Amino acid sequence: MDTSQDMLKYYREELKWDPPFAELLSKYSPEALEGYFTMRKSVQDGKLPRKTVELIFTILDSLDNELSGAKAHAVAAIDAGLTVEELVEAFNIVTIVKGINVLCKSGIDAIKAAEERYNEIQPAKGTK
Repeated sequence: MDTSQDMLKYYREELKWDPPFAELLSKYSPEALEGYFTMRKSVQDGKLPRKTVELIFTILDSLDNELSGAKAHAVAAIDAGLTVEELVEAFNIVTIVKGINVLCKSGIDAIKAAEERYNEIQPAKGTK
């Protein structure tokens, strides 16, 4: 990416997310934004399937109660081929290890966002 504005555009258009830190860093510390972006892009283009990367981001954001990120990554995971059932199973694992609070605080909202996106992209019943 050439400029901070290009990076912001990438977040908004490609990731469908406007991370709260990006605008601030683009204004006061574009080098930091570029460094973060480079690291993040290496993961996005890495060895793990995109749906797995987005699932991991969803779970980690949920653990930190970062609702906007959890929802954005859950939707991106669905777009990348994750099913709602797979997302719920991941949250079941989190609940075993970290307790029901993660599911209650941000997990439910992330799952609902994923479910809504899943229903949007499914072909209408009865059509091909």
